[in-house]
Amino acid sequence: MTEILDCFKAYDVRGRIPDQLNEDIAYRIGRAYAEIIEPGTVVVGHDIRLTSESVKRALVDGLRTQGVAVQDIGLCGTEEIYFATAHLGVGGGIVVTASHNPKDYNGMK
Repeated sequence: MTEILDCFKAYDVRGRIPDQLNEDIAYRIGRAYAEIIEPGTVVVGHDIRLTSESVKRALVDGLRTQGVAVQDIGLCGTEEIYFATAHLGVGGGIVVTASHNPKDYNGMK
């Protein structure tokens, strides 16, 4: 049976922690991203939300499981991920953030 995930939106991933988005889902997203995109190296970072570091760690574990090199720039804004991705010439960039959503949410873009 296929699990339906409602954390996938039009332009990003976001959902309530832990029922719509959690470490297991983040890990699987990392693996799928690596398998489909085949980025080689990815820049990752996170915002200041309490759940962001644990979600990012799970995402990174999924990426690395598939052989992706990860450059973690730590606490940052979305624009810093965009800059680092272009400046370093890597295959992708992901920031763990829920942007303007309430504190019980998190996400990725």
